[in-house]
Amino acid sequence: MSVALALLGVLIAGGAWFALLTVVMAASRTPPVRPGPATGALGPESPAIVDLVTGGWELCDEAASATLLDLAARRVIGIEEIGPELSLVRLGRGDPPALAPYEKLVLDHVRTLATADGVVATGALAEGARNLGSWWKSFTKAVIAEARAAGLSRPRWSAAQRTLLLGAAVVPAAVVGIAAAVWLTKPDDGPIGPFAGGAVLAFAGLSALVGKLDRERGTQAGADAAGRWLGVREHLAGARFAEAPAASVTIWGRPLAYAAALGLAGRAVAGLPVSTPADDSRAWSDRGGMWHVVHVDYRGPGPWGRFFWGRSPLHTVGRLALAAIPSWGFAFLLGILARALLDSPFPPEAVGFVGLVLVVAVPLVNLLLDAAGRSTVEGQVVRLRTKVRKQNDSSTTYDHYVGLDTGAARGVHAVGTDETRWNSLTEGDVVRATISGRIGWLHEVEILTPSRMRPTGPAAAPTPD
Repeated sequence: MSVALALLGVLIAGGAWFALLTVVMAASRTPPVRPGPATGALGPESPAIVDLVTGGWELCDEAASATLLDLAARRVIGIEEIGPELSLVRLGRGDPPALAPYEKLVLDHVRTLATADGVVATGALAEGARNLGSWWKSFTKAVIAEARAAGLSRPRWSAAQRTLLLGAAVVPAAVVGIAAAVWLTKPDDGPIGPFAGGAVLAFAGLSALVGKLDRERGTQAGADAAGRWLGVREHLAGARFAEAPAASVTIWGRPLAYAAALGLAGRAVAGLPVSTPADDSRAWSDRGGMWHVVHVDYRGPGPWGRFFWGRSPLHTVGRLALAAIPSWGFAFLLGILARALLDSPFPPEAVGFVGLVLVVAVPLVNLLLDAAGRSTVEGQVVRLRTKVRKQNDSSTTYDHYVGLDTGAARGVHAVGTDETRWNSLTEGDVVRATISGRIGWLHEVEILTPSRMRPTGPAAAPTPD
């Protein structure tokens, strides 16, 4: 068999399979959604379900915030605005009513962050040592499970459709295997290896495509519900929810939660960042008993902070050595130009030495002073972050930073530490740390009060040098 004939077979078999895929996709589309008349009558679906069915059966970020607003409207929690820049979520007393699994996920996250008196700042809802990706996946799975149980949603492929597509994929995969055997078989080798490799790769690719396209789709009942809720959206759009803060749920009640799910309450959703990753540079802390914002800088103070801050003493010495030669050379060249063009009386060697001193002297003095006396501070870990230091094809090296809120200022410089100490900490831990405050390096750490966000209670052991 010629290579051209084998490739023609691949095109024919592949084209036939994709034609079959197109037919099955057309047969498994969500029924058309027709917006209903404007109405203020809220249906039985929760805000999260409403977000799903009106968002093309893909859950949007505001679903978690809308769920929290709904819990507030149902008095499971309270949301209070106590200042122009501070609102609080307050846990209700007593046992909550029966909640859907996704509602319990949101409530559990609030409980994890809340202080002993059951309060968490709304801005701090983005905090938490959780894997946001897995949390969102669990939330989405729970919402979809309820939508399926209510007959509003279903997987795109039925069992028969999936079996048909995967069974039919065997044909183009086998043809690709034959083409690989014709094209790649060497005289000294048999065709089995190229055939098997080509067939397996082709089948794996087609199977992955089938899985990728197997998204949620609506049933007829789901399409009807979506149309009804689009009518509710038209009615709520006239209420001007866009600028309503989250705390106004005490006035508006559940309509505000549904407005959030329908994309009409942007300010309330932004004020409840349940499904939003925490900002690296803006952290919330309850150090001292009151929630407040802490601004975290990953550079040290002064012009040397970018290059010498957050490094171990040994690494700092290495950086000083690397900086010494180019700083002297650059200043030396400036000295030559100054003498040639401006008739400067200063020899280029002296100018080079001054340039070296200006670059190296301050961080070197800081290093020596820190070696002579380290400081011990107590604070709350508000940020644990890594930054790429060096990357190549085979490996990546990271710098590890710890942001500590000592209560002394609303802005902190995150200090560096090694990977072992960094891994022993959790955001929210109250610690006693020994640091080199001039070069920004954490040497020892003792966990005084474990974070409420720790998966396990016991504190990690101190890790001295």
